[in-house]
Amino acid sequence: MRFVLAIVSFVVGLLLVGLAVGQRTVFAPPSSLVAQTSTKSSAPVTVIPGSTLNANPGYQRVNVSGSGKVFAAYGTSADVRAWIGDAEHTTLRYDAEDHALTGRTSGSESSVPDPRGSDLWYQEYDGAGQFTVRLPEDMSVIIVGDGTSAAPSDVSVTWPRDTATPSVGPLLVAGGVFLLGGVALLIWAIVHQRRGRGPRRRSGGTRPPRVRASRRAAAAGAQVPSRGRRGRRSFVVLPIIVVGALGLTGCSAEYWPQGGAASPTPTATATGAATQDEPVAATKQQITRIVQRIAAVAKEADGRRDGKLAATRFTGAALDLREANYTIRGSDRDVDAPPTISADQVCVALPQQTDSWPRTVFAITAEDCSAKTAAPQALTMTQDSARDPYKVAYDVSLEADAQIPTLAPTSVGAALLSPSTKLLTIAPDQVASAYADILSNDTSSKYADLFDVDGDALRKTIGKAYKDKKSQSLPDTAKIEYTSEIPEDSSVAFATDKAGALVSVDLDEIETVTPTASGAEVNTEGAVKALSGVDSSNKGISATYGVQVLFSVPPVGSDEKVVLLGFTQGLTAASEVQ
Repeated sequence: MRFVLAIVSFVVGLLLVGLAVGQRTVFAPPSSLVAQTSTKSSAPVTVIPGSTLNANPGYQRVNVSGSGKVFAAYGTSADVRAWIGDAEHTTLRYDAEDHALTGRTSGSESSVPDPRGSDLWYQEYDGAGQFTVRLPEDMSVIIVGDGTSAAPSDVSVTWPRDTATPSVGPLLVAGGVFLLGGVALLIWAIVHQRRGRGPRRRSGGTRPPRVRASRRAAAAGAQVPSRGRRGRRSFVVLPIIVVGALGLTGCSAEYWPQGGAASPTPTATATGAATQDEPVAATKQQITRIVQRIAAVAKEADGRRDGKLAATRFTGAALDLREANYTIRGSDRDVDAPPTISADQVCVALPQQTDSWPRTVFAITAEDCSAKTAAPQALTMTQDSARDPYKVAYDVSLEADAQIPTLAPTSVGAALLSPSTKLLTIAPDQVASAYADILSNDTSSKYADLFDVDGDALRKTIGKAYKDKKSQSLPDTAKIEYTSEIPEDSSVAFATDKAGALVSVDLDEIETVTPTASGAEVNTEGAVKALSGVDSSNKGISATYGVQVLFSVPPVGSDEKVVLLGFTQGLTAASEVQ
């Protein structure tokens, strides 16, 4: 009976081990789930929204193929929708029942511009038929061909499947237990059998006759091995192998049942703490890439003196200064090019809190943010619409000892304040005119007490002392007049952490020299001559200097003063007085 129990234990153990091995081989689940498109569309754009990408857990491997060009990118779903606009596009949804992608087409416009190089995308895949991402639900993938023909129609999304077999470990354990139990039963049975064949107490009867085995039989008997020894060895070796395999399975968590995740323990938070749910115009990665693209365009445009190229990445006062510089350098090679925009490091990246347009981003760049000798630049960049690139509206060289106020992290961003806000010591749309008055009247200005004079290098460059000195240097046959013009709606104010603001403004300083005696003429030279194209005039010459300035403006009620952080100024226009 003990041998029967041993055999039954071995059979049960082998069945359990075989079932465990089968779950990892024959009955193993597929390692991935693939959903493919089942319909064709003539739309020039295909969109895979975040809800489709996250229909199944894990990373998302996207495969795109078509007869023409293949371009794919991903960005926030709001940005993708804004870029598409009214264009015809196919949105792919996941059909859980059929495990397929179904398309729904909407929109009316039959074409879209080239999406390559858009500042909205987090990542681009140009010509790549396959890429792997792991995007949250608020991100979407956009797929475009050449913008006019149908977008690539063969699209599939692959998700990894959970191949864990939590019953393998317990089955192997149970199988090992039964096999070891079989070994134990077998040993017990053998020991019991041997004891049963041992010597017994003799009775008082006569001794049985002694029987001699023949030598041949003895010899033959010597060659016969003990029965069952090899079989017992096999029975012993098999459980050892299984136990060894069982030990290896202990290294893999997917072979064992996993307990439920621990419930998160609530932690105390500050009462009334605000949560930050505001979307931001761009991420640090996007801003860095935007700055790199702007720097590349600026370098090429400055080298070629190409105003049209510069206009693709500059606007407003920053573009006016560059276009004038190109004209001047065309006639006077001794004039320096505009300061190079360094894209080596982005020291500060502050996006506007918004998901609509126009958008604004503030950045400070330098060759080395930690070097005291570096000459950082502050760039204020705007994007008019989803399909437009970011353009530099202000390009300001910071003062060597400029102290930038504390700003919010890039991931949080900052609010763009109204030009007429009353939350500052002076409204942003009044900063330029107030400072222009200081440049003309210095300490006699009614705004003198609002602005900090220490470290203000621009006052020394084009302030009242400079103007008086230049006026006194003119002969008696000529006079000079100074006026200022403030462009409308040009101020940009970013909120800082301490309720203040970074305010970028521009103003035009106009110098008009006219003759005061009959027959006298005004002669031109240098940049004014190159830009005006006039050697001399008996009417007079007018020269306009564009000034871009960055200020730190304190909050209302503060004892601090408005501090100039940096400026850029240069000749932007010159002509004969009419």
